[in-house]
Amino acid sequence: MSTPWGELPEAVRDAILFGTGETSVNFTYEDGVRTYKNAKPFEGVLHNIERRWRETESQWVRDELSRYQGDHPCQSCNGYRLKDQALSVKIDKLHIGEVGDMSIAKANDWFAALPDTLTGKQNEIATRILKEIRERLGFLNNVGLEYLTLSRNAGTLSGGESQRIRLASQIGSGLTGVLYVLDEPSIGLHQRDNDRLLQTLKNLRDQGNTVIVVEHDEEAIREADYVFDIGPGAGVHGGQVVSHGTPEHIAADDNSITGQYLNGTREIAVPAERRKGNKKKL
Repeated sequence: MSTPWGELPEAVRDAILFGTGETSVNFTYEDGVRTYKNAKPFEGVLHNIERRWRETESQWVRDELSRYQGDHPCQSCNGYRLKDQALSVKIDKLHIGEVGDMSIAKANDWFAALPDTLTGKQNEIATRILKEIRERLGFLNNVGLEYLTLSRNAGTLSGGESQRIRLASQIGSGLTGVLYVLDEPSIGLHQRDNDRLLQTLKNLRDQGNTVIVVEHDEEAIREADYVFDIGPGAGVHGGQVVSHGTPEHIAADDNSITGQYLNGTREIAVPAERRKGNKKKL
């Protein structure tokens, strides 16, 4: 136990990490009172972690085991998760993995220009496929997600980004008569992109759907067809319908705090002085 890991023989390190196979190892257990001895094959640390991860149903155990795990790109495919045969197929000198590393905005431009690089026969084959791809990329672009890469890990997305991705897929489905409930889809969205998101929601409405949005954004409230103001306060201090109607009706209702902000009675003043930034944290 006192020997540093780097000084252990390679065979010992392999046995600790990967197990001893069918070779038995002498184990000694002490419970403070008695000592037990046993001989059996050693499972190996890595195999033990893999087995416990596979067998457990406890999220707490998974979180604990995840401390000993990390993501590393495959040396064979460089993290593209595709076989060499798939990566050897290229269009305009790029394979599918390299296209996946593009941002949605860049991929949208690349696919728009792609027909010019294809032959007449290739364009005839790819017409419907490219149309579908361009439409999907256009939907993602319209909900303010043009900065994401196509290969982005879903677990790294914010709640607002995940909602907007699902929203884009719903727009492409062309369904009608559907009730959509969105919980603050503007989270993580820059204010300048609000117009595109709101126009997307209106397009869903115009297709014959009902769109219910839980929002605190002023622009979203002003663009709504009908507003329910829940209050009068937040959390345990709310839970009642304070006012409901068009945004103009809410703004004219003195009982509504939201309305008071809409009509300018209340406002959040711009600070006269702003705190200095810390360049070291940039």
